[in-house]
Amino acid sequence: MVLLYHLARGSIEPGVYHLFGQGATGKTTIAACCAAGVAARGKAVAWIDASAGFSAPRFAEISASVAGDDMSSRVLLNKVANPLALDHALKLLQEHVAKWRCGLVVLDTAFGTCNRAVDDPAIARVLWIQAKEQLSRLVLLCNAHHIPLLLVNTVGYKPGADQERPTGEDIIAAWRPEAAMTRHVIGPGGKTGRIAYLSCDDDTTFTIAGGGIEQAAAPAPARHAGEIDGEEAESTGEGEEA
Repeated sequence: MVLLYHLARGSIEPGVYHLFGQGATGKTTIAACCAAGVAARGKAVAWIDASAGFSAPRFAEISASVAGDDMSSRVLLNKVANPLALDHALKLLQEHVAKWRCGLVVLDTAFGTCNRAVDDPAIARVLWIQAKEQLSRLVLLCNAHHIPLLLVNTVGYKPGADQERPTGEDIIAAWRPEAAMTRHVIGPGGKTGRIAYLSCDDDTTFTIAGGGIEQAAAPAPARHAGEIDGEEAESTGEGEEA
């Protein structure tokens, strides 16, 4: 499990990370903090924006706080509005991922190009099959190059489960990601946020600030022996609002 403390600093190992929740709960801000931390260590970040949620001025503000400088030049941004554009973005990433020396790939949001307003069930099925195929290509590409993949996702209400569940849950679950859900909570100072980790009962309260994420006061958690950070990550060849 990767805690918010490490995720917001880009201190993550290769693998698939699934961050989902309602709108305006801090998902894209957390992803931007993660990207800024990775960029600060000299790596490029491939950010596929399928939700029109990426803000260059906001990222510059966050990276200046996280890394002490504007890291925008290390973000390779590709805005995609439909499945065809996403397919093109995936081809570009596949062709240049080694040359770009990516330390992180962000897809925000995971099913942002899938038109869920289609009434025809046959067409809707084809669109979901296409979305599954594209996500599979992205996961396999990142795994092959040992690059962390951060999937930002929305939620929908699932009557059978009587609770909100991530969009395309079954598709993403096949890749066994580390998953966390963001949600609103009302704290003493008004609305704040909370990130809950689905692999355990742990959760963390945070607020969205000008410089990104401010976590509730707590000591920095220890890293596991196999986790890496900083300059050490460079030597291993490891490997950006919903």
